[in-house]
Amino acid sequence: MFKKRMSNNLLKKAEYYSDRFENEKAITYLDKLLVIDRNNLDAWLLKGLCHAFLFQKKESFRCFDKALEIDSNNLNAYLKKGVACYHLEEYELAIDSFNQILMHFPEDIFSLNHIGSCYLYLENYDLAADYFRRALKIDSENADALLNLSLYYNDLEMYDESLGCLDKCLEIVPDDGVALLQMANVYKNREDYPKALLCIESALSKNPDDLMLKLSKYLMLSNMGEFEESLNGFRSIQINDLDNYGLISMYYIYYGCGLQNMGKYDDALRLYDEYLCRYDDFPKDEIMAERDKVLGQMH
Repeated sequence: MFKKRMSNNLLKKAEYYSDRFENEKAITYLDKLLVIDRNNLDAWLLKGLCHAFLFQKKESFRCFDKALEIDSNNLNAYLKKGVACYHLEEYELAIDSFNQILMHFPEDIFSLNHIGSCYLYLENYDLAADYFRRALKIDSENADALLNLSLYYNDLEMYDESLGCLDKCLEIVPDDGVALLQMANVYKNREDYPKALLCIESALSKNPDDLMLKLSKYLMLSNMGEFEESLNGFRSIQINDLDNYGLISMYYIYYGCGLQNMGKYDDALRLYDEYLCRYDDFPKDEIMAERDKVLGQMH
């Protein structure tokens, strides 16, 4: 009884910190739990996700291997592994994991949406759209599927269709921050920066602490020539407080692009080099592409 109560308390603390993107702190509690209960499936699954959010691929896969050793038929393990692989940019492996769910529950919308998103990243647009539409056939008001379909149309530069999906999404989930941010991205691609900023400000009014929204706002301000406000915004963010590779990489990419918009190429280059030095295990393709762009503008 005492062991179970202690294990539950440690798991709850780990979940609390994981929800706040404090993944390293969450892992410390999970390690304590696993000393007490080496075969705690929930702990291995959450630890695998935390390592994925830190882009620690080897450690993440080890956790999921252990979880599936404990229960090789556990569908939740395949679901969590699929999410982890998705964040680790192992899209084929993610598809394999989500297909394990669909074998038992062919109408699982979560899995259909994630497989479609994987195909979107793999630039297999026909298959991506097929999975999103399968999800919408099951539930025509599934906001995630509508949002994903808008991403598909945006990638194909079909901006009216993308905005149409987002309008439907916002009818279902009013003031949804993710949908408003995607709407801002569409307007940005159309170079309609005032409308894009309006969408971001609307989302921020509901989610004032959302870091992605803040980064998007500061980048948008740089697109609009509001350099001082943009720069002050980026400088206000405490990078050392971030504990999620996705947010860290977006900080460097958005800040760097903002500096490029301001013509501060040396500063942008220093920022990209800082990322490459500090986060050697993180994905580098986008940063390297922006770095090459800066070097091209400097010569």
